[in-house]
Amino acid sequence: MIKNGLGRCSSFLTVLLLTMALTGCSRQTDDTKQHFSNTSDGLITADTDIVTEENTETILSAPDNETPAEYTGETITQVIEGADGRKIMIDAQVHSEGIGEVSCYRYIPVPFTEEHRTDLFTEMHPAESWDVLEAAVYYPETDAWEFVTPMGAAWIYQITHSEIPDEEVLNHENTSAGISSPVKQVFPVVIRKDIMDAENMLLLEKAFQAVSPNEIEQLGLYDIGSIDKNGSYICSFIHLCETEDGKTYIKAVFKKMLDGMPVTVWHDFSTVTGNDSPFPVKIRGSLFAEEEIGLEKPILSVSEAVNVLQKQIDRIPIQEEPLSVKKICLEYLSVISSEGELLIVPVWRFYAGEDEAAQSLKSEELIAVNAISGELIWERREALCTLEK
Repeated sequence: MIKNGLGRCSSFLTVLLLTMALTGCSRQTDDTKQHFSNTSDGLITADTDIVTEENTETILSAPDNETPAEYTGETITQVIEGADGRKIMIDAQVHSEGIGEVSCYRYIPVPFTEEHRTDLFTEMHPAESWDVLEAAVYYPETDAWEFVTPMGAAWIYQITHSEIPDEEVLNHENTSAGISSPVKQVFPVVIRKDIMDAENMLLLEKAFQAVSPNEIEQLGLYDIGSIDKNGSYICSFIHLCETEDGKTYIKAVFKKMLDGMPVTVWHDFSTVTGNDSPFPVKIRGSLFAEEEIGLEKPILSVSEAVNVLQKQIDRIPIQEEPLSVKKICLEYLSVISSEGELLIVPVWRFYAGEDEAAQSLKSEELIAVNAISGELIWERREALCTLEK
């Protein structure tokens, strides 16, 4: 158990530093922007040959609904063109490793309770000579708890309500950290020096002068785990952000794992960290539970998902440059059904970008096909879309 700030810090000093690339399918935000739908009725193979239904097996044709291991590593090559210069160039590997089974779930928003607040306060703000629970004062006019730590940091704990969907969103923030200027630039944190230019490396070294990405991940997982004890989360990505007034901060986004797949929801948990300490100065996100509904039929194959993109290319917003897709993953996504139900469904997600850095930079832009309905999904879900409360 970590007892205080120094204790929390020292417990992570033995963790291996800079050992992971914090992007990709297995290391994988607030309102829906665009939705297009279509159900594919033809199939395209990896080399674009047409195949018949008789010799095609979808991913869940096995009796136990397991994902075949041979699906991982398959290469999909296809150029999709539409009107007005729309073009998607797919030369991607398919990733579905580590997936035990695929199903459909009901998304159940979970409200934040006094117990959640107590647990988060106790884990994030321990001190031997100070009790955060006694220091916190509730202000009904703002529906928020506020306190000042012995080091003089002013914190606020507030639960807001979103409309899409109707759920509670936690915002716990060090308001004295002063990170409020609009973001000027965002740099993906991929810990491989060979893909970074000198300017970006200098900025990265400046930002991480007293903290490592691994510490940011571990502390974020620790704090989220204090309020969602039944969840299993991964750090999806880390971005280094520079504000217009020259400040830098580190944004990390965390996603719950289900059946070996990350679940992208409307309000993914995220943390903000400064460059002088690994401890978050802001944590934001929503809690949810899931109830399995199951599948009535096998999900679409990845080739069928590509076919959906081809059929719907003219309904996709015009891009300045052709989209290059180098990675396709089977993941879970929260959606609202045509009947208004909140669901968690499997999707084939297409990651735009020539390399890990580019894919991470676009990681909050969703290009996916609902693997149950054949619906094309093109939208942004930004975790921590604003630093304001």
